[in-house]
Amino acid sequence: MIFTLNATPRHTVRKSDLTTLRAGGSIPAVIYGPKMESLSITLNKAEFTQLYKKSFAELSFWEIEVDGKKYHTILKAKQIHPVTRGFLHADFLIVSKDDLMELEIPIKYVGEAIGLKEGGMMDVLQRHVKINCKATDIPDDLELNVSELKVGDSLHVRDLPKGNWTVKDHADIALVVVHPKKKEAPVEAAAAETPTEA
Repeated sequence: MIFTLNATPRHTVRKSDLTTLRAGGSIPAVIYGPKMESLSITLNKAEFTQLYKKSFAELSFWEIEVDGKKYHTILKAKQIHPVTRGFLHADFLIVSKDDLMELEIPIKYVGEAIGLKEGGMMDVLQRHVKINCKATDIPDDLELNVSELKVGDSLHVRDLPKGNWTVKDHADIALVVVHPKKKEAPVEAAAAETPTEA
């Protein structure tokens, strides 16, 4: 998914300048990449926050336009206020189609495990994996079908779909497993009866 943002150059010097900027509904940010000096910019807080909330489900690219020039980037880092949870700063890394990148990609689990009908419980152990690939080969997600899993079965990193990428996680790492349903603890025997009065 590609989001488009308009930004303005930023010339803040003092820390107080950043405070004033944030109070005015903006976010200080930086665009950086190979063969260029970092570019300080200002983003509209409301616009960026609205788009950011839509980016959770999949990997997203940010097309940022500054003074008529467009930069194809990914959000590399962000700083969040510990109390308000609002954005304090954002770093965007420029990427080109030939760049090799290491990214976290979401795993999409599809289907219903047979083991659930057998009374088992499915436990998802990992929802993301790291991959290494070119920017043009980045998948939105990696789909894993759990339909054939019976009680006691599991799927591992090695079971993920293959493509023009290298999965960095070890092949033997378990991603999802179907456990047998936990047995309820037996009810303890009732306490001894109180002796009757004479």
